[in-house]
Amino acid sequence: MPSPNARMTKPFSWSAAELASRPQWRFNGSPELLKLDAAALNAWMEPVITELTQGSGAALIQGLGQVSEPDLRALYLAIGRCIGSVDTTYGELYDVVDTGASYLEKAIPVSQTNASTSVHTDSSRLETHPRWVGLACVRQAPVGGGSRIVSAVAVHDHLAAHDPAALARLQQPFFRDVVTPGSETNALELIRGNAFAVYSQADDGPTLRYMRYWIEKAHQRLNQPLEPLDLAAFDRLDQTLNDPRFRYDFDLAPGDLLFIDNHKLAHDRDAFVDDPQAPRLMVRLWLNA
Repeated sequence: MPSPNARMTKPFSWSAAELASRPQWRFNGSPELLKLDAAALNAWMEPVITELTQGSGAALIQGLGQVSEPDLRALYLAIGRCIGSVDTTYGELYDVVDTGASYLEKAIPVSQTNASTSVHTDSSRLETHPRWVGLACVRQAPVGGGSRIVSAVAVHDHLAAHDPAALARLQQPFFRDVVTPGSETNALELIRGNAFAVYSQADDGPTLRYMRYWIEKAHQRLNQPLEPLDLAAFDRLDQTLNDPRFRYDFDLAPGDLLFIDNHKLAHDRDAFVDDPQAPRLMVRLWLNA
């Protein structure tokens, strides 16, 4: 592993200590951003976009805690459009709130519950693969709900060096269950056409697409059990994604805007307990290149 004071040697690849000591991924915003026209906002966003596309793959904009919710939503969407085109699979802005349901009992995204999501990337549907995921914090939970991100590129390289057999297994296609809007009908047919690798190679290096639960659920529904070597590879991947040497933990405060590369980074949240009078509210934004 790199030393705590080491610098990134290639884009998107970092340890938790490296990200913690890297100031380039944190940006000081202010309510003055609301006054900028499109050209000025695009200019302000240039270093943010550079960090997302050539740096760590993560960008955290802070300093907007005094902005009203309607203004925060409008600014968040405008900032997102500086980064990429909005994926409207769930609408332009998607409220991440606990509906009181369980994804274990009902075919819903984990984002509609108060459970931990496990370290994952967004979207289990083959043709829906947003490049960036945004998360705006409107209200935090009084208990839990902390965030974590991890470099899937660094994890890939660690597996390549220390467990190449597991990595090779993860480069094979696996079926995924689908819970995106419009998948309610012909579900099994959709699943049969919805197989792809956990790790694949793109022009800009390794890409991760992973949420273990939807893989296991799909293979169960198709009556095609995963092999012991598959499960062992998932165990090794989960262990490495959750290794504190790789995983960076932090809390979002009201007004914070987080953007991450959904191809190169994975993310998670802690389970949480809501305040019934002011439930936790995050707003998600999917962006395509």
